[in-house]
Amino acid sequence: MDFYATPMSCSFALHVACLEAGIPFTIRWVARVSKRLEDGRDYLSLAPKGVVPAVVLDDGSLLTETAAVLQQVADRVPEKALAPAWGSPERYRLIEWINFVSSELHGKHLAPIFGRTVPDLVKNRARASIAQPLAIIAGALEGRDVLVGEHFTVADAYLFWALFAAPHGGASLETWPALTAYVARHRTRASIQGALAVEGPLYLKETQAAA
Repeated sequence: MDFYATPMSCSFALHVACLEAGIPFTIRWVARVSKRLEDGRDYLSLAPKGVVPAVVLDDGSLLTETAAVLQQVADRVPEKALAPAWGSPERYRLIEWINFVSSELHGKHLAPIFGRTVPDLVKNRARASIAQPLAIIAGALEGRDVLVGEHFTVADAYLFWALFAAPHGGASLETWPALTAYVARHRTRASIQGALAVEGPLYLKETQAAA
């Protein structure tokens, strides 16, 4: 399976999901600013939205949006239990949490915090208001190891990325022990360690080149 990603962006969650799924994959890296692929092609010519992650489907078309690609990978290997079965109450809880992370945490807060052209006033407002969704997630994780059911799912892959990224943008998790414990616990997973080992150096190289 081929997919398009940018180091340490939200596509990190898909990287983790693929490692958890144990399926062969190739990552096509997309430059954060220029949107160029490693071979020089313009990513926008392939994916007009310009977003990552994007999965190449069997017919050669691209599937985008984190909520969609994470579930698509999970459904490739149902025996791995990366998503509950369709039609079950737990599946709709998974969708609920993925969308909450996408809209209330990623879209409203992390995107402006890390946006290169976002004014400082907007960044500071996002840092100040991120406490509300973080408190909701912390409450849901009290006494729990994972977001949904009893096993690590693609919702956890996405949430881990968001919580791991937040402090790097100046949004501390220290007020919520459930969140810091969640990050520490899942950072020991082989899939997350593997993704960090690949994407961390690429991210540093990219940011140093842009400095």
